[in-house]
Amino acid sequence: MGGKEVIRRLGQAGWRVARIQGSHHILVKLGAPRSVPVPVRGSRGLSSGLVKAIERQSGVKPLKPQPEGGFLVQFVDLEEAFTEGDTEEQAAFNAAEVLTGVLAVRLEQGEDIPPPSPADGRPVALPDAPVQAALLIHFARQGHSLSELARAMGASWPAAQRLTRPGNPTLKQLERAAAALGKRLVLSLE
Repeated sequence: MGGKEVIRRLGQAGWRVARIQGSHHILVKLGAPRSVPVPVRGSRGLSSGLVKAIERQSGVKPLKPQPEGGFLVQFVDLEEAFTEGDTEEQAAFNAAEVLTGVLAVRLEQGEDIPPPSPADGRPVALPDAPVQAALLIHFARQGHSLSELARAMGASWPAAQRLTRPGNPTLKQLERAAAALGKRLVLSLE
């Protein structure tokens, strides 16, 4: 069963696509505690590990997996973030893609975001830069209201709120937000 068929089956059960991040469709359902990512890669079927994760997260059963192969990726801190790839490189790329999508949905819906656990030798995936920027503001403003942030920045409440959602803030906006939170913006390339 391919990703498109899984999305169709989930749609019949009340799930809807909230965001598309690369090849991953992030589905949400009113009343469901978490989103469900579904990769769509042409006619290629999904592995049994991925199908089981989708079934567990969505409650929709049974979905039919394809024969085994490839690499399953599951995130320790985000139970709804999972994907796969035929190679380690593809799995790593897909991991960053699904992490970006799941975190973006959580930020957009105002859901709780746990701080990342130590890697402890596990591979690390990073979300894209706009989501990283929103996460930095999200974690830095703990204990500060959005109104306080806006006042300290000399900005409107909607302008401050936009910084907490994935988007494309300017460096100047990030600098002002950091200063308002008693922080300093530091950029690095790795």
